[in-house]
Amino acid sequence: MRFGSLLLFASSLALAFTACSPAASERPERAALAAQAITSNEAKILELRFSAELVALSNTEARKAILSQLVYAQGIFVTAHNGNGQVGQVVLSNVVETEEGRAKRIRYDAALPVAFPKDLETPERYALALPRDVRLLAAFNRKYDGTCGKNQYGQENFWLDYDPGAAGCRIDDEDVVRASAAVAPYAKASTDKYPEYDLLWADDRLDVIALFALIEGAEPDDYGYTERDAFLRRAKERLTDGAIANRQPTRSFLSDASVTGTVEVGGRQKPVSIDVLLVPDLQRIGPDFDQRFDPISEKADLILYNGHAGLGENVNVLARKGKVAREKYQLVLLNGCQSFAHIDRTLNERRTAVNGADRDPAGTMYMDVVGNALIGYANNLAAMSFTLLDAAVEADTPRSYRSILAAMPANQLVVAFGEDDNRFAPPPLPARFRALEYSPAFSR
Repeated sequence: MRFGSLLLFASSLALAFTACSPAASERPERAALAAQAITSNEAKILELRFSAELVALSNTEARKAILSQLVYAQGIFVTAHNGNGQVGQVVLSNVVETEEGRAKRIRYDAALPVAFPKDLETPERYALALPRDVRLLAAFNRKYDGTCGKNQYGQENFWLDYDPGAAGCRIDDEDVVRASAAVAPYAKASTDKYPEYDLLWADDRLDVIALFALIEGAEPDDYGYTERDAFLRRAKERLTDGAIANRQPTRSFLSDASVTGTVEVGGRQKPVSIDVLLVPDLQRIGPDFDQRFDPISEKADLILYNGHAGLGENVNVLARKGKVAREKYQLVLLNGCQSFAHIDRTLNERRTAVNGADRDPAGTMYMDVVGNALIGYANNLAAMSFTLLDAAVEADTPRSYRSILAAMPANQLVVAFGEDDNRFAPPPLPARFRALEYSPAFSR
C-alpha cells in the first residue's frame, strides 16, 4: 500500500456474484435514486451520460452487475485525469435484462457525476472501455494487468488501476463495451450550501462520534492511535471545561474515550459530548460494536469515520451500522480513499425508509456527506474530523461547505454531497467580507 494512504486490502462488495439460477426472459428495471447536489472547491463537477451493456450470470441483481462493470471507470478517471466518479450512486434508467441461456444481457442508460480537475478543459464526449462480461473479470484482469495499468493492491483489484490509455495498451474489442459519454456540467453542482447548523443544535446540545481505524497495524505509533490522540487533545482544548473519560477496551474497540464540555452558542453555554472510538478494522468487528454504536449513532449529530475505505467494504459496512432516528439531521464524514466513489446507496435508503419516501425520497433531507474523491492520507485523519467539529461548534459564525472544504487537503479532492435540500442560510455578510468567505484562512 502507499505509505500513509487509506486504500485497502479487499475486493469491493459490489464485485461479488452468486451462482447461477433461472431468470425471467426479459424485464425492465428503473433506479429510484435521484441525483444529489455536490460541492467541491478543487474540481468541477460534470455529468457523463451514456448507454452500455454487459453479460452477467442470470441471477445476478442488475444494479450489482452494472456496478461491477462501472468500477473500472474509477481506474480510468483516476489514472487519466486524477478525478473520480460517484460510481456507487450512479443513476440508472432503462435497465433491460434479456435471458441468454444461463446468462443474461443487461442494457442500461447511466448518468454519472464526475469530479474532474478544474484546470483541465471539459471534453464534449468521453470514451469509456468497460469489461463486457462481468462473469469473466478475473480473466480480464489477468489479460490486461501490466499493459493497461498495473495493479497495486492485488490483481483482483486491478479495476482501481485500469488505464486503457496507457502506452502500449491494446484491448480486444470482444473483451470490452465501448461507450461514448456525452459530457455536460452537472446540474446539481452547488456553491452556496451550508450544513444545517440549526438542526445540529435543535436539542441544544451537540453529540459526536469520531471513529478511527488502524492503518498499518496494532502498534502504538500507528496512525490510528496517533491521530486519535491528536483529535482527543484538540477536542478537549476546544471545549470549555473539557474532560476525557476512558472506558474499558473490548473485542471491537482498541480504545473507547469520551470528551465532554461546553461551548457558547446563541449566547449561552451548551453541552458537547464526543465519543472517540478506535477499531482494528470495520470488517473484523463483533456484536459488542453494535451494543456500543447503536445508541450513540441514533442521537449523533456528527459521525466522523477516519480509516481505510477498504475499496468500498469498510465505508459500506459502516453505512449499515447504527440506528437511524426519524427526522434526525446528521453530518457524516467518510475519510477513506475514494469514499465519494465507493459509498453505495445504503445511507440514503435507510433514511428514506425511516422518514418516508414522500418526505425524504432521495435520503438526503436529513443527511449530508463529506468524503474524498481521491486517495486520503493518514496524517490528515484528525485534522479533517476536527475541521467539521470546529465548524459545528462555531455555529454562531456559520461556514459554508465551500469554506469548510477550503480547510481540507486539496490533494484528497474532498467533496460534500447530498446538500441540495439544505435550507439553512446565515445573515448576509457585509460586502467587504464576502471575498474572504471561501478562503482557507477565513475558514479556520
